[in-house]
Amino acid sequence: MREKIFSNLVGIQREMLKLIGEVNALNGGPSALEDAIDESWHPKCDVFQTDTEWIVIAELAGVEKDEIAISVSPEYIRISGSRIFISDHCPLCYYNMEIETGHFERRIYFPDIALDKENPKVTYINGILRIAFKLIPVVERIIPIN
Repeated sequence: MREKIFSNLVGIQREMLKLIGEVNALNGGPSALEDAIDESWHPKCDVFQTDTEWIVIAELAGVEKDEIAISVSPEYIRISGSRIFISDHCPLCYYNMEIETGHFERRIYFPDIALDKENPKVTYINGILRIAFKLIPVVERIIPIN
């Protein structure tokens, strides 16, 4: 019975996310919601820009560095991997389960600014992944009038 209720709730959640994604598509912009329709969990991320960098910070507590994969396309950066806490060696009875485990993936779309996508600076300290892309300065050229 519990499994059927959980399955129904997951189905409702997927349908709501699809609907929100379709409404968001009317605005013409990509949405992180489209990634939430699959079986993966999606880590929380902060994305911001400074005077010199565009930065993504992902919260990945409990994930080993070797379990993280980062890939870049012309449109987005993808962070993926897995987090496993329990072992299969003993039976478990959960009283509360809020920490998501298993495969994760997060796709963050690049803004419409010039970035050095080939050389990001990546650090991973205490479960916080930081990826920084240098901003490419816009160089204006003076055009003489003849």
